[in-house]
Amino acid sequence: MIVVFGTICLDRLRRVPTLPAPGGYVEVQDEVTLLGGEAANTANALHTWGDPVKLCGNALGGGIEGELLASLLRERTLEASVAGLPPEQPSTPVCDIYITPNGERTMFGRGFSAMEPEVTRDSLPLKAGKWFTAEPNMECASRQAARLAHAAGMRTYLMDFIREDDPVMPGSFWQSSTDWAGYRNNAQRNVQWVEEFVARTGCFAILSDGPNGFVAGSREYPVRSYAPFPAPKVVDTTGAGDLFRAGMLHGLSRGWSLPECLRFAAVAGCLKCQSLGATTYVPSEAEIAAHIAANPTVARQYD
Repeated sequence: MIVVFGTICLDRLRRVPTLPAPGGYVEVQDEVTLLGGEAANTANALHTWGDPVKLCGNALGGGIEGELLASLLRERTLEASVAGLPPEQPSTPVCDIYITPNGERTMFGRGFSAMEPEVTRDSLPLKAGKWFTAEPNMECASRQAARLAHAAGMRTYLMDFIREDDPVMPGSFWQSSTDWAGYRNNAQRNVQWVEEFVARTGCFAILSDGPNGFVAGSREYPVRSYAPFPAPKVVDTTGAGDLFRAGMLHGLSRGWSLPECLRFAAVAGCLKCQSLGATTYVPSEAEIAAHIAANPTVARQYD
């Protein structure tokens, strides 16, 4: 079992020809509402690949939006549980995402700051030796859940935990992007950044830089940059990092080597970008294997 803790929300995706200047106007080309949230995106991919997964996160909220979110989870046969209800039932968290023709997105959120659940050891399905992953959108709850998972003997994979006091433990896995850490478009400085982060935390760290690939390594596994696999036409980058995380956990939970895990994760995130939304399309294992085989020069660089 892989426990995925974090955000479950509605994503409202709107395609626009460009972002307007302050005070300007742009016509929305089309709009769709989908299952979203980092935890839901990751759990959906793992479930699609046949991994036993437990999705734990915020309350779904009530009313029409809450019912829609619950129905989207049921459609994917994903079982979601609330780690612990907050003092008051929050509204359904919604992320409005505006996507430009180059696939880049701008996001506006509603209802996220009020969704912190109460987390205790008994409220989480923690089991020694299994995998636990989280992102820190629920600031206190996510950090508490990660600490409880580590104390229970679980293997932890944390995404976007960048505070100095975050529970990134020796031997754990950590992932983020240059949206939050390191330097955009500068692989050399990112190698140095990751080396310093690894020296301080003792984790295996992955720092992605969008189309420039990523930097990864640990104290035992030399930190270096990895070239990206060639991407199809980019439609939407929403959820690419979540698919990368899911790809890593898919391989790690099966005992794959690190090069195998990194290749699979990189291609999963890459191929996801050819679709709108994070949960509408999850590339199959066969599609990922075919893309790796079609790009042997890049694939060999991961060994």
